[in-house]
Formats: sequence, structure tokens, C-alpha cells
Amino acid sequence: MSKNFKLTVQKDHISNLAKATPVIALSELIWNALDADANKVEVFFNDNEQGQTDVIVRDNGTGIEYAKVEKLFGSLGGSWKGQAEKTENGRFLHGKKGQGRFKAFAIGRVVVWKVIYKKDNRFFEYKIECLADNLDDFIVSDEVESDKNYSGVEVSITEINKKSGHITDSNLKKLVSIFALYLIKYSSVIIFLNGEKIELKHFIKNDKIIHLDNIEYNEVNHAVELRILEWNHSQINSKELLFCDSKDFALESYHGRFKGSEFSFSAFLNSSLIENLQADNVLAIPDLEPLKSLVDNTLSTLQTYFFDRRLADCQAELEKWKEDKIYPYENEALNPVEEAERKIFDIVAVNIKRNLPSFDKNDTKGKKFQLRMLKQAIEKNPEDLQSIIEEVLQLSTEKRNQFAELLKETSLTSIISASALVTERLQFISFLETLLFDVEAKKHCKERSQLHKILAENTWVFGDEFSLSVSDQSLTEVLVKHKKMLDDNIVIDAPVTRIDGTRGIIDLMLSKSIHRNPKEGQEHLVVELKAPNVKIGVKELNQIESYAFAIAEDERFRSINTRWNFWIISSDLDELTKRKLKNNADGSLFNVDGITIWVKTWSEVIFENKNRLEFIKNKLEYNIDRESSFARLKEKYAEFTQGIKTSFDKARSE
Repeated sequence: MSKNFKLTVQKDHISNLAKATPVIALSELIWNALDADANKVEVFFNDNEQGQTDVIVRDNGTGIEYAKVEKLFGSLGGSWKGQAEKTENGRFLHGKKGQGRFKAFAIGRVVVWKVIYKKDNRFFEYKIECLADNLDDFIVSDEVESDKNYSGVEVSITEINKKSGHITDSNLKKLVSIFALYLIKYSSVIIFLNGEKIELKHFIKNDKIIHLDNIEYNEVNHAVELRILEWNHSQINSKELLFCDSKDFALESYHGRFKGSEFSFSAFLNSSLIENLQADNVLAIPDLEPLKSLVDNTLSTLQTYFFDRRLADCQAELEKWKEDKIYPYENEALNPVEEAERKIFDIVAVNIKRNLPSFDKNDTKGKKFQLRMLKQAIEKNPEDLQSIIEEVLQLSTEKRNQFAELLKETSLTSIISASALVTERLQFISFLETLLFDVEAKKHCKERSQLHKILAENTWVFGDEFSLSVSDQSLTEVLVKHKKMLDDNIVIDAPVTRIDGTRGIIDLMLSKSIHRNPKEGQEHLVVELKAPNVKIGVKELNQIESYAFAIAEDERFRSINTRWNFWIISSDLDELTKRKLKNNADGSLFNVDGITIWVKTWSEVIFENKNRLEFIKNKLEYNIDRESSFARLKEKYAEFTQGIKTSFDKARSE
């Protein structure tokens, strides 16, 4: 005798469960089949002139015992799966809450389950029917003995929702990515879509497993695995990151943006950590720790992976260039910077070749020249690559955007730029050290015409936060410059002099504006340079103090909130100065009313710079050759280094 039963849950709650996209609805029906130990699931679609008429999902699972149907269909939650981890055949269970069956109504209005199950070595069958209009009302037919000798369930969905229930080819291909890991894990399982078996080898281009750093959460150390399935672009166009539990079941999707445009992939982040985060209801909040760190690490790993994939795609062309002896690199990369330069070159060069038909028309000499020019552009200024590419290639907007995305998404260009800056500065510090401390060089180095001029072009030595403001100007000019940065209405109608009435000359002035809040005003640094062979003594201290107090005593600036730092720098201090600074380990001579006077030695300045650059230097594995650095920079500053000789020169002449 047939029977009816009703769900004891509010209708609006059931209706919410029935909401889903067609692909999610289909996937839930397939998961139900797989959880019932089916090793074969078939999905069919029937159409006529008006569109899709019905969707059928058929499996060869264990079916549902007639005596249990009311318990299983008549309540939400409490599914038998909630107490079990695996099916009878040992496969991990996907569903736990018994809600997946309602997703079928996202496809159509009428859903019928035709069930065949085995009992006492005999097979029985019956039907369950439900309408979307009455989701709490299930009609179950009488069970009868079946003439079939197999078990399973066939779900038939009719009266397809015209707006949201239609199944498209892209929906079907999406199912491939949803079930890929399951099909890899359980090779005996077969899924057919409209008569065609899902053959993963036709869809998957690359399969890569990467072990990420473990993450501790709630005093438990969780292993993390990232599996990247790269799809054949013609088959599946997808970019997704899925948060999966340790059994490879997706629990949540990442909704952020992915960089890059030419790869189609599904990335599965698998960890028991994901299950913990879901249990704590924070899996959908990627800005919270530890999920934020996990996502950042994952996105960085994906970026590196696809950059390497681009390199792999370039290998055939690169090998051909090497055979033709037009590849501009001869030896192996010696450090991470050279390796970064080469990676950028390989990818950009091959993409240029592929997008520039005229490249292959050039003779060997022409190709070699173009590649060498590109190499130099990358080494000197990788940030200009985009403009170079636009001007030379004259590509379509789409292609230019792809190149722009390629250059943005890799950190290699910034590595090259940073390394170029650090390398240049390391070489300059070595050059300066030789200029100041080499026995021969310090005899010839002149303060005003040489040292001053060179440092004026490298004011970062005194701190990156300062920019060169005024060089070699009278104190009046200092205040004029100061005035412009504050208020042009301030009138300076007479030269500013030292307290003794004489005019002063500032060797170097650097200035910095502080914008944290208006009350903090301006900050300036005034640098007084001394020749390397001049020891700082009473005369020099009086000089820097007179500069400082001239500004402090100027009535036009007394009420302006300004901080002044005055430095006097030379290679050494006399005994009196050392005694004065004995109790001031930081080297400050005077610090009152916003004016600080510092006494610095070049060894201190150089040490501070080396200390700042040392960490990056070590990371880049870059070693400075002091002699070659001096020779290169001596040539660069030839205008200011005439007549300077070093111990290197002396040794060579001997």
C-alpha cells in the first residue's frame, strides 16, 4: 500500500535548500549516487523543439530500503552518513546532512526517484514523487518485486525551470572539475554525461601536487597539500581554488581574483585545517588568520607554478635559439638575480617571437641583435618593458593587456629592479670606502670639488627619507628654501649670518617634510662635509654649531614647528671631540628646542649603509669586487675624480 509523509520543517527552509545552480544540483545527485556505493553513474538530457524536457540521473548503487525511506526522506539532518565515514566498499562519504536530494528542484518542478534495492537475495522496486510546490510532501508507491537483477536509483526531473534549470555544455564540463579528484582516487568509478564517459586524460593537461608549509591551528599542526589540475583550454575554461578537507572534498571556493589569463585550472587546497575552519564557521572569511596566510601562500605558489609552466612552454624555441647561437646568455646563472633576469627574458622573448611575424623573417644577425637589445632592457630597467613592447610590437589591445598582466603578476621584475639598485649602492659604498680610507686616495681627495660633488648625486647615503634640497648655498638660501616649503608670505629681507656676523656656506642640505599631521611641521638635515684628512675638532664643532644657532636665532622662524638635524662628518675626531661625545653613544653633541647636532665619522656612515644593505646583499648572493667597483665608478664620476689614485694603481705600477 502506498504512503505519504511530510517533513516536519518550515517550508521556507526547505525552499532555501532547493536553491542551487544546475551544475551544483546535478553534482549533489551524483554525490548521492556515489555515497550509495555506485561505481557507475549516468546523466541524460532529453530535448525537443521547446527546449529541455527532462534530466535523468541513474546509478547502480545500493538503493534505499523501503522500510527506511520515510526516515531518510522524512527528516532533515540525522542522515545515516552523519555517523559513517566510508561506504560499505570503503570509499569516503561526501554528504553528511541528507539535504542534497532537494537540490534536484533547482532543475525542474517534478522529481521522481525510481528505487531498486536488494533484500534477502531478491530485488524490489518502488517510486518516490515530489513537486516543487509541496516540498514537504512526498508520495511513496507500494513496493513490488522487481524483474531486474540489479540495484540502484534513477532520478527523473521534468518540467524544467526555463530560467535557471537548463543544462548547458559548460555545465557538463564543470562537472569534470568537481569530480576529478574523486575519479583519480577511485579509478573503478565511471561517470557518463549524455552517453560519453568522463575520460580525465582528455581534459587534464598537467597534474601537480605541491606540499605547502604546515600550519598550526588550535595547538594542532596541520599538513597542507595543493593539487593543481591544469585543464586543456579547449575542453574546460576555468580558474578556481577550492578549499577541501583531508578527504579531497571541496567545502568552499575562493572568490578572489586570479592573475594571469592563458591557463585554465582547478587548484585543490587539501588539509584537515580546512575542516577545522569550517567547524569554526570561518572558512568563508579569507581575511582572517590562519586562512589569510594560507591563501596568500597558495596564491604565491600558483603564481610561481604558472610562471614555470610558461617557461616550460618556451623551451623548444629557446633550444633552437641556442643551437643557432643567437641566445644572448652564454653561461649558467650565477645568482638569483641573474636567474630572475633570464626567466623574464625567456618568457618575454618567446612571446614577442610568437606575436611578431617579422621576427622570423629576420636573418640570424638581426634576430641576435633584437634578442640582445631585449636582454639589455631587462637588465637595465625591467619596468620599461611594457612600453618597449607596446612601441615595438604594436600588438592588439588584448595582446598588450596579456603582456601587462604577465609582467605584473611576477615579482621577478621587482627583484631585478631592487637588485640593480642594491648592487649600484653596494658598489658606491665600496667606492666611497676606497675614496675615504685608501692610503693613496685620501691624499688626493678634495672636499669641495670632488667629495662634495659625488655625494650630492648620492644623498641616499645620509638616509633614503631625505631628498637633496640645496647644495653649496649660503644660510640665506637655506632659509629661502625652507620658506618655500612652509609659507611664501614669509619675507627674508636680509642675509642670515652667523652670530659673529660673517656669512656661512652650507656644504650640503637635504630636507624632508613630515605629513603625519600638520602640527609636526617640517624636518631638515644639514650636512657639513670635511675632507677625509681633516679631524673634527674645536674649530669644526664651532662651525656646525654656528650654522645651527643662526637658524635657531632667526626671529622669522622661531614660531614655526621645524626640526633641524645638523651633521658634521669626517674620517676621524680629535681627542677633545671624543671626550665631549664620551657620554653620548649616539654621537649627538646638542639636542635642544628641535635642533640636534650630530658628529659623525665616515666609518659610522658607511657601517650604517652596509648594515641596511647587507641583508638584501646576502639574499641576492651578490659579491662586490672592490677594485672593479672603484674603477667603474671612477669612470662614472670622471668629472670629479681626476687626479685621484689608489693603492690598486700603485700596486699595478710596481
